[in-house]
Amino acid sequence: MRKLLQFLPLLFCLCYLSALTPGQEKAVNIPPRNASAGDFAHSPLGPIGGRGEVVADQSTILVLELIEKGPGATAGLQKGDLITAVAGAILPLYSRDINHINGPLAALGNAVENAEADQGTLELSILRDGVESRLTIQIPVLGAMDLQDPKNQKAHKFYQGICADLLKTRRADGAWKSNTGEDATRYTTALCGLALLGRGNPDDLPALKKIAVLLAGPERRGYVSEDLMEPAGLSNWFITMSGIYLSEYVLATGDEQWLPTIQHLCDCLAARQTEIGRYGHGVTVGYNGNGFNIINTHAHLLWALADRAGCKINQEAWQRSLSEIEKSTGENGGVRYWTSETGYWDACARTGQMAIALSLARVEPKLRKKMGEYLQEHHRRMREAHAMSSIGMIFGTAALRRVNPKGWQQHMDSWLWYLTLMRQPDGSAEYIGGKRNNGGDHYLGMPHLANAIAGLMLASRLDHLHIFGNDQKGWMALPK
Repeated sequence: MRKLLQFLPLLFCLCYLSALTPGQEKAVNIPPRNASAGDFAHSPLGPIGGRGEVVADQSTILVLELIEKGPGATAGLQKGDLITAVAGAILPLYSRDINHINGPLAALGNAVENAEADQGTLELSILRDGVESRLTIQIPVLGAMDLQDPKNQKAHKFYQGICADLLKTRRADGAWKSNTGEDATRYTTALCGLALLGRGNPDDLPALKKIAVLLAGPERRGYVSEDLMEPAGLSNWFITMSGIYLSEYVLATGDEQWLPTIQHLCDCLAARQTEIGRYGHGVTVGYNGNGFNIINTHAHLLWALADRAGCKINQEAWQRSLSEIEKSTGENGGVRYWTSETGYWDACARTGQMAIALSLARVEPKLRKKMGEYLQEHHRRMREAHAMSSIGMIFGTAALRRVNPKGWQQHMDSWLWYLTLMRQPDGSAEYIGGKRNNGGDHYLGMPHLANAIAGLMLASRLDHLHIFGNDQKGWMALPK
């Protein structure tokens, strides 16, 4: 199987090239296929209905596929077409630079948003078989999307569509299945559960409780042994995220039956910490004892939320881990991979989670302010986060909302195109990754994560969840 996987990129390229005409091959001018180096990226085409590809240093979008009877296909757009201009404007180049987001996809997303806010008419210039032509696509007139207005109807409708798709795509036990087993399924389910909880709709309470039951496990220990050392493997990921969801659920509903489970998970993270405050994926620290800070920041977010919900936090473990984070935080406010000098390009998830935790705990105001400033300055690279575009966008957005509202406003305006292209004709969201390594999101399941990312970004304007700034307990109390 491993050998087969090694040949999959080559097989994809051969199949892809064989599907193109000679003229299209020349027009596309495909460079070496290394997605992790930013050579190319795939993206949904939003309400047009389909998927496209952009290539580094080129100013076109190649249509890879189209939804049957979607607006694009209905208007005559075809697989293999090259989109060269939108609304009469030539597309900008796609850049490998992670800080550069104003490429062809952003231009298309902004043009779609403008068309929906006007008369629904989107004009594309395309190259097909070496011949240039213009194509007019009619998309629904939905008005303007204001991502900062909690009453904006277009944003509301998108969020409703996301939640409807979340409810439709669950397993019978309430989970959203990952690509790599039950541990990853729990992590994915916690993220999707947060997106559903963030809507604040009491009608979702049965589904939300079902998620709590699943994450707590049959013995209500969150699948963690009494001695806190099993399971090992990659378990710290789902342990922390399960506790984060359960804590937000208790804070929303006041249903304190889940506190013993949350306490067990908090104690587990304290017990698995090294003497100097480091973590690995599970019980073993690894990385020559360096550990890695993404678990530290997950743990701090769990502890901060759990403390608000009513659990007792091991302050010695908090302080040891905080010391590691402080040593890993640069003058710019970004949290590095570990305490060694490892750079900041993928720092947004770590920085975001830690800023939220410090704000929830009402401690370290200078440090969390510095982290909020880092996220504002580098919000364009927020998709790059520890091989997981999802947690960068989710927790980076949440942190800005809680600790740097002006930065959050700037961030949401800059990424309007992104949410526009994620939005599908059926109202659900489709995944858009970063320019580097998105392997972690692949493990978790990109279709579900798309709904989690877009749902939680939209939820940030509603302020229901404590990660977004809510300080009220029982804000969605259970019916009596």
